[in-house]
Amino acid sequence: MTKQLTKGEKRLNKTLSIIAWIFIVIGLGAVGWFYLFSSSHVNTNDAQVRQYITPVSSKVSGFITKVNFEENQYVHKGDTLVVIDNREYQNQVDIASANLESTSQSVATYEKAVDTKASDVNVVNAKIESAKIEVWRTEKDYTRFRNLVNEDAATIQQFEEIEAKYKQAKANLSALEQQRNVINVSTSAEQTKVAPVRTEILQKKAQLKNAKLILSYSYVIAPYDGWVGVKNIQVGQLIKEGQALVQVVSEEKWIVANFKETQLGEIDLDKTINVKADAFPNIVFEGKVESLSPASGSEFALIKPDNATGNFVKIEQRFPIKIVLKKSKNNERLRSGMNVSVSAEKVN
Repeated sequence: MTKQLTKGEKRLNKTLSIIAWIFIVIGLGAVGWFYLFSSSHVNTNDAQVRQYITPVSSKVSGFITKVNFEENQYVHKGDTLVVIDNREYQNQVDIASANLESTSQSVATYEKAVDTKASDVNVVNAKIESAKIEVWRTEKDYTRFRNLVNEDAATIQQFEEIEAKYKQAKANLSALEQQRNVINVSTSAEQTKVAPVRTEILQKKAQLKNAKLILSYSYVIAPYDGWVGVKNIQVGQLIKEGQALVQVVSEEKWIVANFKETQLGEIDLDKTINVKADAFPNIVFEGKVESLSPASGSEFALIKPDNATGNFVKIEQRFPIKIVLKKSKNNERLRSGMNVSVSAEKVN
C-alpha cells in the first residue's frame, strides 16, 4: 500500500523539483553561453602582465652616504635614490677648474702682449710716415742747396748743414723701420704662443666637463616613474662601479599573450581585447592589440630546436601578442608577472 505524502512533503518535493529545474536551466544556459562565446572568441590563458624592470647601477665606486627610498616606494623620474661619497670627485672638479682658470689667464697674458705689440706697431708706423715726410723735405733741401753751391749762391757750410739733416732724416727712417721689424717678429712670437694655449683651454674645458659628469654619477637617480624593488643596500656600504643597487619597475604596463599559430588568423586585431587576472577574477580589464611578434616564441630561444637531426616532432607554435591596456583605475592592481586570461573577438 502506497504511503500518502503529507502536504508539507509535497511542497518540499515541488520546491526541490523547481530548484533542480532552475539548476538544469542555468547549466544549459551556461553551456550554451560558453559555446556561443567560444565560437565567437579566441582565448588563451598563456598570458602575463609585463612591466619594464630596470636595474639601476652605480657608475662610480665609493661608500654610500644616503639611501633615499624604502622597499616598494613609488618614485619619480630624476629622484635621487642613492648618494655616494663624492669628496674625491669634487676634488677632481676643483682641480680641473683651477687648471682651466690658470690656462685662461695665460691666454689672456699672451693676448694682451699681442695687443700691446700691435699698438706699438701702430705708433711706429705713424712715426715712419712722419720720418718719410722729413726725408722727402730734407732731400729737396739737399738737392736745392747742392745746386746753389755749384752756382756760388750758397756757402759750403750751409750745404753741409742741410746734408747733415738729410742724412739724419734717412737714419731716423731706417732706425724706425728696423724697430718695426723687431716688433713684428716679437708679435709673431707672441701669437704663436696663443694658438696652442687656446687648444689647451679646450682640453681643460673638456676635462672640467668630464669631472663634473663623474661627480654627477655620485647621485644615482630613478630612470623613470615607477616603484623601487627590494632594498639590499645601506649607508656605509662600499660599492663598485657597475654594481646594481636597486631595480625600478615601470608605471607602464602591458599584456603579452601567447596565442597558438592556428588561432592567429581568427583574431580580429582591431577589436577590444578582454583580460582577466587570476588574482582578480571578477574584474575585466580592456585593451587593444599593439603588435604581433614577427616570430614564434621558440625562435627567440637561446637554443633553437634542430629539425635536421631526424628526430622531428611537430609542435604547435605560439606567437606573442602585445596588448596595451586602456586607462582604468583598476590597472593599478596589476603587477608584472601576474597570470591573466585573454579573450579576443574572432574575425567575422
